[in-house]
Amino acid sequence: MNLGARLSPAIKAARLRRALWVRAIDAAALLRTPDGRARLWTRLVHRRQLHQTAPYTWLNRYPALFNLAAELEPDARRVLSFGCSTGEELISLRRRFPHAEIVGAEINPRTRAIARRRVAADPRTTVIAPESIAGSFDLVFALSVLQRDPHGLKNEMEPHHLAARYPFTRFDAGVRGLVARLRPGGLLIVANTLYRVEDSSAAAELEPIARSPRMNRVMLTPRGDRLEGVAKTAFRKI
Repeated sequence: MNLGARLSPAIKAARLRRALWVRAIDAAALLRTPDGRARLWTRLVHRRQLHQTAPYTWLNRYPALFNLAAELEPDARRVLSFGCSTGEELISLRRRFPHAEIVGAEINPRTRAIARRRVAADPRTTVIAPESIAGSFDLVFALSVLQRDPHGLKNEMEPHHLAARYPFTRFDAGVRGLVARLRPGGLLIVANTLYRVEDSSAAAELEPIARSPRMNRVMLTPRGDRLEGVAKTAFRKI
């Protein structure tokens, strides 16, 4: 067995523990590429507001959720994609909502610039920083955004380690901020969260859509304990 193979389990264990030395190695690796440098800058500058850090996405990533939203709110006038990454989600939404004003909010400046270029030909789609979100919306999407380290629990990360990196209070503030932007009767569509929207302090303002697709994954309770079960993905503001 070579040295790399022998060290791999130790490095993986240290990464799950968030050991300082392996964090330094991972940060140095990010400096090698423009995408990595932008991710590192975003982590440093927006440390207290940051949710997901990975920019990965693709066209039509969540067709069941997109189609459900189009069925429930076919005449939506304003649509918010919170954490729009490089803009593929904006294009997927435009196909379902041809007449809506679509706003993409993205915290990473590099991916925000890519998204702007991707939708530049669409005058009714704009891409902004999250702090510039204004007005109310008929539809709000937060897809694979309200979480951190999406593979952490699957890779046996201890729940308390993951909860320390992404506490329930941050998730809760994110949900409350999005619900505040919804008009009465508007829809909140979420996917791949670390905690359940049903456990948020905004849950009393939301009515789950009975036939919405469910998140069937390991999540955390507000206290940071491992939670086995399912959670709703679509909610209407009461």
